[in-house]
Order: sequence, then C-alpha cells, then structure tokens
Amino acid sequence: MEPKGIDMGDYTERYRDHDIEVAVEQVMTGVKAHFRVLKGSDVAVDWRLVHIDRLWPTERAAADAGLEAARGVIDRELMKD
Repeated sequence: MEPKGIDMGDYTERYRDHDIEVAVEQVMTGVKAHFRVLKGSDVAVDWRLVHIDRLWPTERAAADAGLEAARGVIDRELMKD
C-alpha cells in the first residue's frame, strides 16, 4: 500500500494486473473507506463503500479493510476465467 497524491487518506496498490484506489475519511461516527478498481485506465469496479465493523479503527486499519475488500472483489468477480 502506497500513499496516493498529496491528500491524506488516499492509497493505491497493484494487485493481479489491477490498480486499487482506496479513500479513507474521518466522519463523526468513526472512519469510512471506499475503494475502486482500475484495469489500465478503465474503471473495472466503481467506488464501493467498505463497512468497517471494528470500533474506532485507525486510518491504516480502514485503508487495509478497503484493500482487503478490493482484493476479494478482484478474486471473485474479475478473475473468474
């Protein structure tokens, strides 16, 4: 996982020929994360919210949850063949 750009809370990772982007935000009820998956310059999976069940997760934990969810989507939905 690498920070992406100059904004805090934005991360990227390469996984199985796909690029994963994760955005983490602090909200009043805790932290939330969104992810999307790119294949080259095409959006393979548009932004999806990741439900975080842990109490008061850190930004890093939220980013890890987003990456984990995105890897699962890639494995289940995009790598079927």
